[in-house]
Amino acid sequence: MEITMKKYTPMDYDFVYQLKKICYYPYVSEIWGWDEEKQTDYFNAFMENAKENMNIIYSRGKRIGMINWSVDGDTCELENICILPEYRNQGIGSRLLAETIESSGFSKVRLQAFKKNPVIHLYHRLGFSIVEETENHYRMLLEK
Repeated sequence: MEITMKKYTPMDYDFVYQLKKICYYPYVSEIWGWDEEKQTDYFNAFMENAKENMNIIYSRGKRIGMINWSVDGDTCELENICILPEYRNQGIGSRLLAETIESSGFSKVRLQAFKKNPVIHLYHRLGFSIVEETENHYRMLLEK
């Protein structure tokens, strides 16, 4: 499957909101309850900073996901990796993560994931280790 990435543009705003909702709703609603107004406010605040380091993932010209990151010295923080459900379990996330990690030039890559998210297995397979645990999340680190 051909996968490409393009830099986020304002035309992607609604897609990113709906994608994040699809990906995170099950966890957020179970843990805290989903409040649409509050989530919209969180999203707007998130986008103020995130849009600068965000790529939209495409397959055959269709938007299927997004990835965004921040930088802290020699560490890349993977903030979000979201893929539409119908494109999961096809190796897309594995490939994108591996390529991003390899090409980033950072000595450390950090991320956080909901404990109940099955993607934790992928992160372990790629070499991430759990370095911190909260009630609902794992903080994970990959040192190259």
